[in-house]
Amino acid sequence: MRPDRSRRRAAPALVAVAIVVGVVLIARPLSAMDVLLVVSVASLAVIGAHEALTGSRLRDRVVGGVLLVTSVVLALQPHWNVRVLVTVFAVVLLGEGLARVRRRRFRSELALGIGLAILGVLALAWPDVTVFVIGVVLGLRLVLFGFPRLGARIPRPLVATVVLATAVALAGYTVAVTVIAPQPDSFYTAPDETPRSPGLLLRAEPFTTDVPEGARAWRILYSTTQAGDEPTVASALVAVPRERLRARPSVVAWAHGTTGFDRRCAPSLRRTRTIGAGGIEAVHAALDEGWAVVAPDYPGLGTRGVQPYLIGSGEARSVLDAVRAARRIPQLSLSSETVVWGHSQGGHAALWTAMTQPGYAPDVPLAGVAAMSPVSSPATFLRDLQRRPVGTIFVAYALAAYAGTYPDVEPGDHVRASARLPMERIADRCLRSPTSKVSLTEARIMADRFVANSLYEGGLGRRLSENDATGTMEAPVLIAQGESDRVVTLGLQDAYVRERCAAGQSLDYRTYAGRGHGDLLREDSPFVDELLAWTADRFAGEPTTTTC
Repeated sequence: MRPDRSRRRAAPALVAVAIVVGVVLIARPLSAMDVLLVVSVASLAVIGAHEALTGSRLRDRVVGGVLLVTSVVLALQPHWNVRVLVTVFAVVLLGEGLARVRRRRFRSELALGIGLAILGVLALAWPDVTVFVIGVVLGLRLVLFGFPRLGARIPRPLVATVVLATAVALAGYTVAVTVIAPQPDSFYTAPDETPRSPGLLLRAEPFTTDVPEGARAWRILYSTTQAGDEPTVASALVAVPRERLRARPSVVAWAHGTTGFDRRCAPSLRRTRTIGAGGIEAVHAALDEGWAVVAPDYPGLGTRGVQPYLIGSGEARSVLDAVRAARRIPQLSLSSETVVWGHSQGGHAALWTAMTQPGYAPDVPLAGVAAMSPVSSPATFLRDLQRRPVGTIFVAYALAAYAGTYPDVEPGDHVRASARLPMERIADRCLRSPTSKVSLTEARIMADRFVANSLYEGGLGRRLSENDATGTMEAPVLIAQGESDRVVTLGLQDAYVRERCAAGQSLDYRTYAGRGHGDLLREDSPFVDELLAWTADRFAGEPTTTTC
């Protein structure tokens, strides 16, 4: 009888397939998680159905029914399954580590046990990172299946040393970033009943963190409204030249660019470069000119609640109400003359402030609005950046804001199940925090593969379009754009300006060669002096010009 050659050839073929699949999963760990989601649900369904139908005892049939129902629930809500798999992975690591510590047969065994136990705890502390680790581990297991001797040749003491050193280093990093992260204190806590009247000063106290020489500052808590006229509270910083506290100085309202989505990302919580975050040189120059500066954090930054990230009405109202509340600080007497400056996200807020002010806050007349690199079209902005790692971070912020604001926006309609947890945790991290490097690494791994369906269809697409800054603006408007900007692109701004000019809007549009997104407002930028001169003209009531 001849040997079955096909069976002898099957093993090398299987090994080759395992190696190839393993390498792919290491490179694309979200795909590994997708596979595990299907396998885990199918396994639960098969085991549950078997126990429910063939179990000899009532308990077995009940357990089978529970497993079957669980498989259905997890199939309908696969992002819950991701959390289950992360928890199981963490518990297995912790259990294996504790078991090795208890045996303590060898020093290497003890070191490996301690390392695994620490990694188990860290897997729960960094669940989004664990999603990628699970994928990589699955890929490595398949590769080692193809090269079994590779794993056997690695000395166990070396494995133990590497695991323990890695665990200790990661634990130290976790503790460090937790300790240095700013935390909102009781100042940001809303009253038991939020006032329905916007612009009320609820709390004020002197502020001394990195205040420019020659100025006094306060941080304030005030009432405002979100989209849908929902009352909420927000925080802001107010800075005034010392010699002009009661001299009715004109007001520059500074709408800052993106700092993050979580409440810990408020500029007023920073330890340095607080007043004028994102445009520090220009804002400090405003104080040198003798103007008062009102710098809102936006609701949800510092205070609890959902930040209106790229949601125009919420941003605009918080800017206008911050000016109203600043006027109520007892030590100050401010002019009614106000010019709004805004950069990036704040540029979007500034344009919407110009659109919103006549109907919402006629008591805050605007002498002018200057929008620098404004996100004038959120949908175009996100589409331009979607394939870049930093774009994934902005998408995470926008998804969190829109899902928390609009009932018809559901993240699961747009983000694949395996990416939901990483995207949620990215939204929890501030843009300039130490942990932002973790977000950027995850974003590089995901690229634009986190998307399940287009971001620009359905409820999210409609809501993004609603927040384009296409309303009528009565105040004089200046738009400044760096020609080398890779975040808010020149193409986006050119198209927006053409459209608004065609609609009859008067605009002063200026572009700056060689200037990118972050350096348009730096001290060496020619725009800073132009901005100060333009603002002085607005306060003086000089005629405006248009480039339309």
